[in-house]
Amino acid sequence: MASIGHIAVGMAAARLSSAGPAAVPTWRSMAWWSTLSLMPDVDVIGFSLGVDYGDPWGHRGATHSLAFALAVGTSIGLAMRRVRATPLRLSAIASAVLISHGLLDTMTDGGLGCALFWPFDLTRYFAPWRPIPVAPIGLAFFTPYGLSVSLTELVLLAPIVAYALRLTRARLVWLPLWAVSVWLVASGDPIRERVVTLILRDDTEFARGFTERSFMSVHEGDSVASVHARLGAPLGEVLYYLTPGTCRFVNLQSDAVVARALGQPDEAQCRSRGIQVGMTRDAVVRALGPPDGTCAIYSRSPSHSYFRARGVCFEGGKVIEIHRLWTRME
Repeated sequence: MASIGHIAVGMAAARLSSAGPAAVPTWRSMAWWSTLSLMPDVDVIGFSLGVDYGDPWGHRGATHSLAFALAVGTSIGLAMRRVRATPLRLSAIASAVLISHGLLDTMTDGGLGCALFWPFDLTRYFAPWRPIPVAPIGLAFFTPYGLSVSLTELVLLAPIVAYALRLTRARLVWLPLWAVSVWLVASGDPIRERVVTLILRDDTEFARGFTERSFMSVHEGDSVASVHARLGAPLGEVLYYLTPGTCRFVNLQSDAVVARALGQPDEAQCRSRGIQVGMTRDAVVRALGPPDGTCAIYSRSPSHSYFRARGVCFEGGKVIEIHRLWTRME
């Protein structure tokens, strides 16, 4: 998820750890606790070191586990015991803040899930309810889509921010507004879908044979064959390669390479490897080798405006990500 949700938790922890429930936390305290709340995402450094996303120490791996949270939280309590009278309480709050990071990330609609029970179990888990759109990593966060993800998190976690800033007196006014806002950004209700469609002037083209009902039946771990049987032929396909410094994404339509609609930072590297518009899929594989994974694209916007993005990504012949979000095609 984006940083906003984790920062909100840190701000609330600052108030909880202050002298009393009525005390107003300082900005320095909120900054410290927010930094702690963001700590598990230090694992993104691994991308530049060649650590794969799905490795035990990859993104959302060990640092997002309960064991990591308890170990770091306890260490903070012990380190602060000389200056704080309640190290046990401080350890508990710090551990809870770190645990919240992994739990919130399991509520996102993309990625690989979180290794909550590392080192005993390397399975990546998702929550049953996943209303938070996955945030883009790196500079891609500073885009219109990254902003929309941050605003969604701010809406969903507004009560936590209100608690941190002691804005609860006006709850009779903002709680109904918050409930309506959550319904607008996170509900799957058909009425909500129609409302958002009108607001954003939805322009979505779906693949022939695609239905939302069939798409909702797809889950992580399903085979490529079972997905294609349920959803039909996709509008396009993305081949992706995880090796740093190479051509990372190749976009295909009708089994031929097309220009990347959203822009591609390593386009020059693709051209240097001989990848050109119009090449066949087989020619791409001969030039770059078998892809590390693929994504089937089931929707697009003919007018390059807001649309309901639907896609399924595979690795090793199994579903690893399901993309279901509102976005805008630039």
